[in-house]
Amino acid sequence: MSIQDFINNPLAYTKGHVVQFSHQAGDVSPAASGMQVTQVINNWGGNWTAEEYQQIPGQFTDFTFFGDTNTLTGEHVRIGKGSRAMHSICCRVTNVEKHIRFLPWKANTVTFMQIDGAGETFFTGPLSGCSIFIGLDAGNNYWGFHANRNNAGAHNAAIKTSMTINTIGSMAGPVRVVHSAVYQQQYHDLGFVFGQRRGGRWRFYVADTRATGGGKFATTVQELA
Repeated sequence: MSIQDFINNPLAYTKGHVVQFSHQAGDVSPAASGMQVTQVINNWGGNWTAEEYQQIPGQFTDFTFFGDTNTLTGEHVRIGKGSRAMHSICCRVTNVEKHIRFLPWKANTVTFMQIDGAGETFFTGPLSGCSIFIGLDAGNNYWGFHANRNNAGAHNAAIKTSMTINTIGSMAGPVRVVHSAVYQQQYHDLGFVFGQRRGGRWRFYVADTRATGGGKFATTVQELA
């Protein structure tokens, strides 16, 4: 199995493998994923902010596995051996359109982006307490929101929901939240949110990865209602 299998069908891959986005900040940073901040909204007293992201012109998001290296291709394949070993995903920049749309996260920030019509898969992560919201605007365009509030303490889902509502209220047009993935509700350990478009229809999921002991892990996948 290769990283392209994950890119082509993240739902099938994540159901059959333990997958997580790297928790090393540089592996999922805007620079690593070909993304840039295009708007900063800061009307809330300096405790948090909101940042809109778009792709850097001419750059696209690609993924690689972090871990063992295939000696024939040089590709990173995974960490450990066996189906319960961790497959850790890192971002990288490419000049080839992979139809991946990736939303980075930032501490004490709501990061957000429109999922444009050329996107076929959407990802945001890693998650270890953040809240994710998927919205739909008047033009039937999907938007992703990734709310982090480390400076407000643990288990603050209501605060992150309020942050996202305030961010949406500052946008140029209305956006209606249609899906959410909240810590200790839709996921409980480490996770990421992804979506894939099939037959013109988007479906969104949360992957929840937990340690099972002895260096082994398990991932469950739930479609977001």
